[in-house]
Amino acid sequence: MAEFSWSSAFTVGHPIPYPGDKIILPQRALESLIQAHTDAPPPRTASLQELSSYDPTSWEPSPFDQRQPPKPRELPSPLTFQIRNPANRTVTHGGVREFSANDNTVHLPAWMMASLNLAVSDQVMVKFQDLPKGTWAKFRPLTMDYIEIVDFRAAFEAFLRSHYNTLTAGEVLTIEQAKRSYQFVVEELKPANAVCITDTDLEVDIEPLDTDLKDRNDIKHMSEVRIAKEMKDQVLKIGVESSGTVSNDNYQRWKIDVPIRTSGIQITVNVQEPGDLDVLISTKSPVTVQDHIWSNFESVGPRIVVIPATDQDYAAQQDSQSLHIGIFGRASLLPSGSSSLHGDVDYSVLVQYHDDPSTAAPSSGSMSSAQPNENCDKCGQVMKKEDAVNHFHCNHCDKHGDISEKNKHMEIYHGWYQCSCGSFESARLPDLALHRRTDCSERFIICRYCHTLVQQGALSSNARDRIRGLHAHESYCGDRTIQCQKCTQMVSLKDVQVHAKNHEYQRQNQSTPKLCTNQNCVRNRSTNILGLCQLCFGPYWVPTEDPKHQKLAQRLARKYHSQLMAGCGNSWCRNSYCATSRGREMDATSAATELMVILKEAKIGSTTETGKVWLCVDEATTRKKVLAQVLFEDLQGQYAIEWCVKALESEMTDLDAAVQWLNQQAPRLSKAK
Repeated sequence: MAEFSWSSAFTVGHPIPYPGDKIILPQRALESLIQAHTDAPPPRTASLQELSSYDPTSWEPSPFDQRQPPKPRELPSPLTFQIRNPANRTVTHGGVREFSANDNTVHLPAWMMASLNLAVSDQVMVKFQDLPKGTWAKFRPLTMDYIEIVDFRAAFEAFLRSHYNTLTAGEVLTIEQAKRSYQFVVEELKPANAVCITDTDLEVDIEPLDTDLKDRNDIKHMSEVRIAKEMKDQVLKIGVESSGTVSNDNYQRWKIDVPIRTSGIQITVNVQEPGDLDVLISTKSPVTVQDHIWSNFESVGPRIVVIPATDQDYAAQQDSQSLHIGIFGRASLLPSGSSSLHGDVDYSVLVQYHDDPSTAAPSSGSMSSAQPNENCDKCGQVMKKEDAVNHFHCNHCDKHGDISEKNKHMEIYHGWYQCSCGSFESARLPDLALHRRTDCSERFIICRYCHTLVQQGALSSNARDRIRGLHAHESYCGDRTIQCQKCTQMVSLKDVQVHAKNHEYQRQNQSTPKLCTNQNCVRNRSTNILGLCQLCFGPYWVPTEDPKHQKLAQRLARKYHSQLMAGCGNSWCRNSYCATSRGREMDATSAATELMVILKEAKIGSTTETGKVWLCVDEATTRKKVLAQVLFEDLQGQYAIEWCVKALESEMTDLDAAVQWLNQQAPRLSKAK
C-alpha cells in the first residue's frame, strides 16, 4: 500500500449529475498529491541484523524480498479518498473522476452530499486513503422490486465497474438497470468497512428483504404477475379475430407467438369510423408510437401491416418467437375537420400468415357508372363529384387522399420530433422510431461483454469501435482485459476474436515437418541426396567422390536384395519389402526383379522430386510409426501424418494427450476424409 499522506479542505460545489462515487477535484489538488507522493520517504528495507536473524523455515515473510532494487514510484491507481463532513464527522469514501474543478472547490455526487448532510458552499475534508481490495460484499435491498434482477452478480459487476471505485459499509447503493432503480444498503464488507473494488473479484451476496419469503421461485412469480398487470399485454393467436375498444391517447397491446418465420404475416385492424387509431408492431415490449418497427398511420379504411418473411428484423429475431402488437387511440376528426375528443374507438384485429390466400387486401369495389365522376389532374384518381372538394394533395410529399387525413398526415410525417436522448430530431415520427431502435444512446441492449441489460450510450468516438458497431458502454466494457490461454498475453475483450483468429492463422500456416523418406521411419529428414534422416543415411554414405551416385545406388540395391531374400530377423518389423515382415523369403532372381522397381522410386539424383525408400528400422521407431498411423486414421485424416508424429513426440507417445495437442497446435487439412 502507498505510504504517503495528503488531505485538504474544500468548498462544496454544485452536485455531479452522474451515478457513482467519483468526485471532481481542482487541478491544484493533483499537483499537491504528486508533490506529497514525491516527498514521501521510500519504503523501509530490512536491516542487516534482520537479514541475519531470519529463519527460512518459518512462515514469516522473507526480508530479502525488501532488498530488491527500487522501482520508479508512481501515484497509486485508482486514487481513493476519505470524504468527511467536519461539522458532524460523518465519513464516506470515493474515487476521482477528473481534476477540473475551480480552486478550493470539490464537486460531489448528489447521493454523497445527502449522505454527509452537505449543501453547496459547505466545507468538506478530503483525505487520500489507500483502501484494501474488496473480496466480499453483502447488500440488503430496500424494496421488494429487487427480485426483478435476474443475474445479481452480473448486474452489480457491470454497474459497480462503470461507476464506483469504492464501497463503504452503511451507504445506500442505487443500481440502475433497464430504466429502473434498485436501492441496496451496503450491509457488510470484507476485509474492511471501506474497500476498493477496482480490478478485484468481488463476491456478492444479497440478504433477503423478508425472511419469511425464502423461496425465490415464489418471489419471482409475484414479480411476473405484477409486471404482467403493468404491461397489460393480452395473448393473441394467429387466425383468431379479437375485438374491443381503446380510448383516446391510450394503448391496447397484445403478444402473439409466430414460430414459423418462413412465412410472412399480415395484421389487419378494422376501425369503426369515425374512430382513428395507429397500428404498431415490434419485437420488444412495450410497443409505443416512438418505439416500434412496423406501423400503419392511415386514417381511413382497414389498417393493414404486411411483414414479409424476407424482412430482416422479422426473420432474424432470435431472443423470442413473439411479436408485440399495439394500437394507439387517437382523437377522431369530424367531417368538418374539427377534433372529436369524446368517445372510444371500436376495433377488431386479425393476424394471419401472409401466404394464406384469405389474407388478400379487401377490394375497394368498382365505381358506379351511374354516378358522375371526376379525375384528379395531379394523381389521376377517379372519385365522385361531391367527394372531389374534400380531395387533398400534400405540398411536401406524394401523399393524397381525403381531407380528413391531412391533419394526422402533417403531424406524423411533417411535424417535429426530438428524441429524449437530445441528439436526434426529425420531422417524421417513423424516423424517430428507427433512431430509437438503432443509434439512440438510451436504447437498451444486452452487452456482448458483461451480458447485462444496459443503455448502449452514444456511438463510440474510437474509429475502430465505430467500425465494430460499438457504442459507449460496449466500447468501455470491451476495454477490460483477460489473459490468453495460449500465449499468456493480456488481450482486451473486444479484441479476443481477432486475437484468436490470429492464432488460428498462424496455426494453419505452419510449415509441415519433413520426415525421413524412409517410409518406415518417423525421424526428421536430413540434407542428403536421398532425403533420409541421419541414422537411415549413415550406412550409405560414400567417402569417395560419386558424381553420378552410382556407388550410392549400388549400396541401396544390395540392401534391398538382402531384405527381400533373408530379411532383417526382427519380429517387430513392418517393412513391406522385408522377408521377415512378409514371412517368406525370395530367391535371388525374384528379389533382383523387385528391387529394380523400388530402386527407381528412390529418385536418386533428382532435384525436383522426393523419392521413397523402404528400409528396416529399430523397434522404437516402428512403434511410433504404427501409433502415428493409428492416430491419423482415428482422426479421419484431419491432420497430416507428419503432425501426428510430432504430437506423439511432444506428448511422449500418449495417444490421448497427442489428440489434445493436435486440436490445439496442428493445422487442419482442408479436405479431411
